[in-house]
Amino acid sequence: MIGEFFGATYDFEYNIGDKLYEFAIMGYEDFDKLKEMYTQLIELVCTAKEADTMDEKLDCFFKMFQIVKTCLEFSPYTHFYTQVLIDIIVKTYNSKVFRTDLLFKSQIGVFIENPKYYAKEFYEELEENPYTIELILHEFTDNIEKISAKKHKEYMKYFETIRDLLIENLMEKKRDLKNRLELISKYSNNSIVRNLSTEERLYLYEAKRVFDIHYLNTNPAHAIFLDTKFKTKYVCDKGLSLQERRLAVEDIVKLIKEKHLAVEEVYELENTEEQIRFELFKVIQNNFTINKCENCGRLFIPSNTSNNPNQKGRNDQKYCNNLYLDTGKTCKEIGAFNKRKEKVANSSILQEYNREYKRMHGLHYNNTKKFKEKQFKEWSKKARNLRDNYTNEQIEEFKIELKKLSDLYWQK
Repeated sequence: MIGEFFGATYDFEYNIGDKLYEFAIMGYEDFDKLKEMYTQLIELVCTAKEADTMDEKLDCFFKMFQIVKTCLEFSPYTHFYTQVLIDIIVKTYNSKVFRTDLLFKSQIGVFIENPKYYAKEFYEELEENPYTIELILHEFTDNIEKISAKKHKEYMKYFETIRDLLIENLMEKKRDLKNRLELISKYSNNSIVRNLSTEERLYLYEAKRVFDIHYLNTNPAHAIFLDTKFKTKYVCDKGLSLQERRLAVEDIVKLIKEKHLAVEEVYELENTEEQIRFELFKVIQNNFTINKCENCGRLFIPSNTSNNPNQKGRNDQKYCNNLYLDTGKTCKEIGAFNKRKEKVANSSILQEYNREYKRMHGLHYNNTKKFKEKQFKEWSKKARNLRDNYTNEQIEEFKIELKKLSDLYWQK
């Protein structure tokens, strides 16, 4: 985001793609939590603007940092929405005008029903000053005229309307993203697609409208995404002193190695749509696979792979690691259990082995002195070896050998 912003969020990091999938599978209950956070934020900023003392204002200012961070941890795609919400509250108080224009300046397209909340022409044309930390603090703590209870109520109703519009717009982004990821999932496991070069894959996904599913012209030459220009910068957060810069090249190289100095490529994104498109671009560029969980139906990134250093997992993983409903188990655990149940159901050898295992375990459990744990483990190991050496066609032989083994360890 250009310039400074409300809240200390510079230490927030995540792997590209991870949060994208979390966001795509969010439910209504998740957005209800965001609504609660935004309600707290509205009340806090309003309290700050209406406070009489600088101490009260600063106390709210630093409390705001924690709510902003909580929103970011909820989902990084809330960032621009959180910032514009705070900006609207602060500037509405400071200007005594409903600052709906800030929504459209932030490229957040919403439908305003109440004419009273329409953006004012003067402010639509007003160029906003880039934020610095000093300007943010000044705007936030700037004293205003005392407002009446009626005006406070009017402001609160407006801010809550903006809150609901922002969340509704974010939910729309979430639905669009899910559709995009499902399109990528449809193609990313196809070996023909995976063998394309990065440039060829981008062309294919652009033609299939992955980047903009509402764009009707499928000719990539005129596509919206490929016309998107991400602002790129090269930065280094550590450097050399003036004295160190005057050293010989060999000595500077040594310092670069010792201090791990390097220039990093960073991208400046101006809104959530750019943020999502940028991550989708990286997902496709790195040839990530997107699978759909066969248990819960949610999209997920597989968690380990062999042929692509950037890919996180095997392409053939069928189950995600998300907790399933209120079972306390992940889909992966449930999938493995169901797979074993299916395997047992189709194997007379496994059925016989499980039946005998339960019997012997019960004997051990009820007769620990006579049938000790060490003996039970020995039996169990040998029984598994027997199980693995027989086929369903040899079931009768297996029963005989398994009974002989059990009789060696337990006799009435």
